[in-house]
Amino acid sequence: MRPRRHPHAPAALWPWLRLPASFTSALRRAYGAAEWPRARVIACGRGRARLEESKALGLRRGAWVYWREVQLHGPDAQRPAIWARSSFPLRAIGQGLLPLTRHGGRPIGNTLFRHRRLRRSPIQIQVHPVFGESRRWRRSSVLRRGPCRVWVEEHLLPDLPHWRGRGR
Repeated sequence: MRPRRHPHAPAALWPWLRLPASFTSALRRAYGAAEWPRARVIACGRGRARLEESKALGLRRGAWVYWREVQLHGPDAQRPAIWARSSFPLRAIGQGLLPLTRHGGRPIGNTLFRHRRLRRSPIQIQVHPVFGESRRWRRSSVLRRGPCRVWVEEHLLPDLPHWRGRGR
């Protein structure tokens, strides 16, 4: 299911916002090199789900999740293109999601999207005004494979490269 176009989304950002697949291959194409993007891990670990995560994943309030926050960047690590947070219930570690806890500096998109039975919920697109800065666009969705669910939140940052197609 494709997201509806947000009435105020800039035309240059719309292909990124509506991309049904992972940002990884589209960023690889935009950077023009197979070794990019890379993920710089900001933080990760086990913790209580945020309210939005709990609702999206169908968890009780305050349930425990494994979460990971990263910045995806190209050749210049000081100019990230995407800030992303992913989370899933701790019980999903025993249901096949253990590899997501060991990704290090690699984006998780390739791992998640290589499964044929992966399904994505409708993508929610939002804009967040930031005081003193331009608007920040964000999308979020839930990825499902069998009983496993992963919540993904992605923020487009000012150094997002120009769209060059969605890759493979």
